[in-house]
Amino acid sequence: MSRAIDVHAHYYPRPWVDRMADMGSPLAAAVRSAPELTVAQRLRLLDENGVDRQVLSVGILTPDFADRQLATEAARLANDAYADVCRSHPRRLAAFGTVPLPHMDAALAEMRRCLDDLGMLGITLGCSVAGHPLDEPAFAPFFEELDRRAGVLFLHPVGTGTGPHTIDLGLTWMIGAVFEDTIAALRLVLSGMLTRYPRMRVIVSHLGGTLPFLLERLEFYGERERRQGSLPFEGTLREQLRRLWYDTVNLHPAALRCAVDSLGAERLLLGTDFPFLQGPSFCACMTYLEDARLSPAELKAIRRGNAEALLGLGRYEQAGTLMRGEREAR
Repeated sequence: MSRAIDVHAHYYPRPWVDRMADMGSPLAAAVRSAPELTVAQRLRLLDENGVDRQVLSVGILTPDFADRQLATEAARLANDAYADVCRSHPRRLAAFGTVPLPHMDAALAEMRRCLDDLGMLGITLGCSVAGHPLDEPAFAPFFEELDRRAGVLFLHPVGTGTGPHTIDLGLTWMIGAVFEDTIAALRLVLSGMLTRYPRMRVIVSHLGGTLPFLLERLEFYGERERRQGSLPFEGTLREQLRRLWYDTVNLHPAALRCAVDSLGAERLLLGTDFPFLQGPSFCACMTYLEDARLSPAELKAIRRGNAEALLGLGRYEQAGTLMRGEREAR
């Protein structure tokens, strides 16, 4: 069995989380409740489960404060912490940077710092930003720059739910999160963003939420709306959704099989959602892939090959060179 690259994992150093709480982040308490291993313990867990490299992102703790100064400080603190831990373990850890959207000038500056100075593999955003959808025109300069760079964008739910009936009974994270994934991906397609920004490469969490299961229905209604002239995307909705990538955080073999059949094994990337999934659940993130009756080639691609190609990780190993962080560490 091939070794693995985990593209969906989080890192929450306590000083940064405490500062986010001081700034008023409503989700800092949820992050504090997730047991966090030391970096050494994390690396042992990766070794035990055959994971060579883990790509870190802030997940639910996005720095989208209304106050520009707070948002900028929060983003820089997070990125500095991520850069430090990746620099200390350059062959094992990498990161997606975070930015202080909705503050456009600050977000563009921090994106450049993440990608040009800190050597990060891409940028992470919430499935919405401060309650606004990603296709809002005000965000266009950010996506234009990411597209110019052919950058990677990792999307993650932020607990906004999908309506008043998902705010209690534990439904915000039970189902609201995966509908955030679903809606964000569909808005990228139906708004024409993927057509306008064809070089931007997007990863959607949790198998794309409900997309694989609802694909036929979505395509039927999407095509009907487009014939009426209300949707600007090109090609078919299925073709557009197959331009995105999706991580495998789900744990249900039948759902993974559905995603492979609907979206293609070549668009799937291993994810674990660490530290929210630990112990047996973390192990299950690895083993459930084998329970889905995938071919050896599909398993190898999902566990490692697709991430190597998308994130450019393979070229460093194949060429025997070192990533920027490792050069700096030396």
